[in-house]
Order: sequence, then structure tokens, then C-alpha cells
Amino acid sequence: MSKIVGAAKPINLQAVDLTKYRNFKDKFHHWIHSSAQMVAGLPKDCYLVSGLTDAFNQTYGMYRKIGIFDGEYGYHQLTKPNRVTADLTQADVIIISHPFSADGMSAHDKLAIADSYNKPIFVDCAFFGACKDINFDFTSYKNIHSVCFSLSKTFGTGRHRVGLLYTTANYPVCVYEKWQYPFIAGAEYHYQLIDQLTPDSLVARYGSIQQEICNKLAVVPSNTVLFGLDYNNRFDQFRRGNVNRLCISELIAEQYNS
Repeated sequence: MSKIVGAAKPINLQAVDLTKYRNFKDKFHHWIHSSAQMVAGLPKDCYLVSGLTDAFNQTYGMYRKIGIFDGEYGYHQLTKPNRVTADLTQADVIIISHPFSADGMSAHDKLAIADSYNKPIFVDCAFFGACKDINFDFTSYKNIHSVCFSLSKTFGTGRHRVGLLYTTANYPVCVYEKWQYPFIAGAEYHYQLIDQLTPDSLVARYGSIQQEICNKLAVVPSNTVLFGLDYNNRFDQFRRGNVNRLCISELIAEQYNS
């Protein structure tokens, strides 16, 4: 049923401008490739999803055993504790954040290791748009089936999240996209917003402040502008893998706005 009939006038539930939606999808694709950082080797087809979280949830529905590296995004273990493994020989799919969740640095070393297992690899690029000097060229890997980007970190829109999933796999989003059942709400929120910042804007705006704060804290600036890294065990409460990751975004905001 496409209309609700009742009081004064029927409400057309299909009154959505799909042209704007499709244009935004293309704009998101070009926005990713506008970065000064190299972006290449992505799967050909892409689909709008409700951020990385949606893409993860769809991945959990497609694969039984999820392989991860130590220090990876905690959502996987919290959501599927009995299906996550650090033994990549047991994995049906390997999820790797790049920049890596534990430190906001390049994960090409982990991607190379994962690729040697000849299993599907899902690359989580959640920190793209908040990082610098990281290569997003995946052409040398033969097993990357999916790569997903999100606008949440760049625009602070996690509660209206939207992501772009590039994949060769038959994800649920591939099906409902063909059925003309697209994800509209989060995309619509970003139609004009995406024009306000480039993928490199946050680092250009906040990079020097990140450096100052890290100098004061005696930690190492991450390539992801949100973080400072402690390798001297002074901040053990923030342990992630082999490093203590300090999220300094609130300190950056305070100093920028002061």
C-alpha cells in the first residue's frame, strides 16, 4: 500500500526524490576519492548503508566466524563474543579497521597478513575523513571483498549515520537496493552537509592543536587527528592492543573554541 487514506488528504508514502538520493551516492563516492590520500582498488559496486554499524551487522548475518586482530574495534566482541576469533585460520571473514582502531594508524601490515589466508576481508574505514598520510590503495590485495566508509567522524553525525559500502559479496543491501527499497533518512541528512568539508578538512583544521595537546601530555600524535598514543604505560586505562589510545577530541574542541 502506497497511501494512507483517512482524514483530509491521502498521504503518499512514496514521495521521495530518488534522483537526489542517487546523486548523493555519486557525490559520496567522489568525496572519498577527493582526498589527498590515495584511494584505489575498491570493489566496483557500492551501496548506501546506515554507517559502518549497519555494514557490520549485515556481515555478521553472512559469515559465521569473524576474524580480528588484537586491538580491533570492540563492537565485534561485544556483539558476537562467541563468534569472534583471533585465530584467522578459523575465520570465515576477516574484519580489519584501516586506520586501525587501536591507534588510528595504517593497517597495511595486517591487511597483508590477512590476505595470505585467502579468506574474504572486510575493511572498516571509519576513521577516513579524520586522518592523514595513510594510503587507501587496496589494489595489491586479492581477497578484499568489502570496504566501507562513513561520514560520522568527519561531520559528527553518528546519530544520523550514513556509510558507503563497496562490495563484491551479495549483502542484504544489494537485494533491497534492487527492490527500490533504499536507505533514505541518513543519506538525506547529509545531502548538503557533505559539501561543507573534504576528507582532509579535520586534519587541516585541528592537526596543529592535536600536536600541541600531545606535546603537553607527552604522547605521540596518531595519524588520526582524534588520538594521542602512549607507549610508555602511563595511561594503561586506555589500553588497546599494544598501545594506550587517548581520545583527545574534547580537548581539541575546547582549545579550538577558546
